[in-house]
Amino acid sequence: MDRRVELTGFLLAVLGWICTIVTWQMPMWYVTGTVDNNTDTLALYWNGVWLNWQDLSKGSLHCNFYMSLLSLADHFRSRRALVISSMAIGTLPVLIYLTGLLKFPQWVLIKATAGLVYVISGLLLLIVVSWTTHITQGSLDIDIQLTTEWGPALFSGWIGTVLLLVGGGILCIYCCTYL
Repeated sequence: MDRRVELTGFLLAVLGWICTIVTWQMPMWYVTGTVDNNTDTLALYWNGVWLNWQDLSKGSLHCNFYMSLLSLADHFRSRRALVISSMAIGTLPVLIYLTGLLKFPQWVLIKATAGLVYVISGLLLLIVVSWTTHITQGSLDIDIQLTTEWGPALFSGWIGTVLLLVGGGILCIYCCTYL
């Protein structure tokens, strides 16, 4: 069995897992602001999983942690739980693969299982990122003309999703050919 392909799949999946952690930590999932802000009274908002930022267009940023999870919308709490689940599930295949590589190098089923768990983690992250992207594209029911744009965390989430799915898929397919 060629270890280079196997290690490439593992490293791609680990990079995807790291992107999941970065996505979870970034405060900018989506950015809300006015279309033509000619005044200094309307702020720009960056919303994240743990906190939101308010840019008052005077050069100052105000960071607010969410004081109560109960006051947040249901979809927000669900997204937060899915990101944490994706990150936690992504920890398991690292341990599974390293155990299979070091203790049982001839048992390719262990390595294929790690690839399958990476794919599951990637699918959970795909749900979260797609859901947030869909919500971001919805129109706001207010009188002020606001825009909602994707933040850098969504792009990190898309990259992490692709890396997890490709890396996990390589591990699954490549290791299953040797069963």
